[in-house]
Amino acid sequence: MMRGLILAAAMLAPWSASAADPPGTITILEGEALIYRGAGRLFASEGVRLALGDIVETAASTFVQVELPDQSVIQFGPATRAMLSGSAEHQKLQRWLYVMNGWCKVAGPKAGAGSAGSVDVRSRLFDIPANPGVVVFQVTPAEVTLFVERGDVRLAERQASGSSIATSLKAGDYYRRKAPVRGVINPGATDTFLAEMPRSFRDSLPLRIDRYRDNEVRPRDAPDFAYADVEPWLKAESWLRRPFVQRWRAKAREAAFRAALIANLPAHLEWDPVLFPEKYLPKDPPAKRAASASAPAPAHAPAPAPARPAGVVASPSTP
Repeated sequence: MMRGLILAAAMLAPWSASAADPPGTITILEGEALIYRGAGRLFASEGVRLALGDIVETAASTFVQVELPDQSVIQFGPATRAMLSGSAEHQKLQRWLYVMNGWCKVAGPKAGAGSAGSVDVRSRLFDIPANPGVVVFQVTPAEVTLFVERGDVRLAERQASGSSIATSLKAGDYYRRKAPVRGVINPGATDTFLAEMPRSFRDSLPLRIDRYRDNEVRPRDAPDFAYADVEPWLKAESWLRRPFVQRWRAKAREAAFRAALIANLPAHLEWDPVLFPEKYLPKDPPAKRAASASAPAPAHAPAPAPARPAGVVASPSTP
């Protein structure tokens, strides 16, 4: 629980990378991709600098390469959803990549490049601390298949209880896990994995960050998004989805988005105070309620004078 609270708070932290050191830059884009930033959506393009908290979503036949300041490389394959974010650890900004679903290849920093841009890999089923190795994986919320192309990798299998089990992998290992059981390690990737792996992942593509280091590309605005576009994030793990309440709070004022939030409320109860704030108005404290109950009743108006018998005339007042 503590890990989840820290990560959730980090997603709301006011991190801002300098222009010279962005969290990552898109250097290769083949196909179409979108960036969800704040409460808006942008078209991805080569040269666009990502910001912490950006969600990248690729189309069905898209390839994206993102380069980090230390020459770490993240590649996204088709139909992939992932978020690049960060948290403060030991007075340093530690970047992490959460992959919701799809294909991803992560190559650690080159020797001597430092660790300023190192990125942890996270998903619903596993965590991998930043390292100089190279891993290729396909992930869904319920299953992961992963191949270690280079180096030694320490993988933590995340359990439903919130704990994790450490697993060590080496170059050439193929790891597969379907929740909730433990993963299985075999030597060499399967033919199915290799056949489905994006073709661009097979090659070591050149680094292209230098051409965009002093040439920032501004992304173009994309059409607004609907509830269905971000539903997987709104229904993600609690630590991951809770910060979206503040990030997308304004969307609750849109009729269609609000209706979908209400219809799916059991999956994200943290939206209840936004949707129905009247339920959370402060109530009178017990002392105030007791004082109000014991206060004397207000004085009644004087009773009207009795009616005079017919034929009787009032006598004039005597001074």
